[in-house]
Amino acid sequence: MSGTFTRQLQGIKYLLTHPHQLKWVITREIYFGRRKKSKKNWVEWQKYDANMHIMMMQAHADTMSVNILNLDRVKIFSDMVRGLGSGLQILDVGCGDGVISEPIMKMGNYVAAVELPTVATLAAKCKVSSVMAGDAETLAFAEESFDLVIASEMLEHLWAPESFLNEAYRVLKPHGYLIIETPEGEEGLNYDSHMNFFTVEGLKNMLSPRFSVMQVKRLEATGSAQTPTIILLMQKTI
Repeated sequence: MSGTFTRQLQGIKYLLTHPHQLKWVITREIYFGRRKKSKKNWVEWQKYDANMHIMMMQAHADTMSVNILNLDRVKIFSDMVRGLGSGLQILDVGCGDGVISEPIMKMGNYVAAVELPTVATLAAKCKVSSVMAGDAETLAFAEESFDLVIASEMLEHLWAPESFLNEAYRVLKPHGYLIIETPEGEEGLNYDSHMNFFTVEGLKNMLSPRFSVMQVKRLEATGSAQTPTIILLMQKTI
């Protein structure tokens, strides 16, 4: 039995025992059934899904603030950034509710955040230096503007992740840094808002020779994250 067929059976079983999720899937297919047919359709689906996700997190802020996965993520990002110095010019692409951006800004860094249109309005509630609406695959910044680009739980959502990586390289200063966080492995596609999946070796191949990998951290799957997570710190090399 193929892995895809097994996942489909598991998905059907889950939906039949979780009516609220079944309702969500029906709504998704009615309004966004053609989401994978074009980038425009995909982005509209991402805007809708991200809005729902952020509103859910903001409505349960107390629970999210003590979420073990979030605490571990924030510590890893904070430790990585602290090791690079302070007073950094940082771009957080796909900032969400600012769970990564806020503590890094409080460490004495300038953090510009980018989110999808409509999502940026919700993201603006997070206390970072600035939030703007934009497209991760076409960043509206000059070349060599930032010391660090952060892409936390974002790359897997993109229509063309290679375009973002090209843009990250362009806006980074010489020998600047890139931090990517993403689910590890093909199981990352279990999320219906994900277009792509990644492995450490796959990312290394995509980024070579423009970036060199400095650190790799892993977080185990939890109740709030069905797949393991990888966090890579890389440096621009050429």
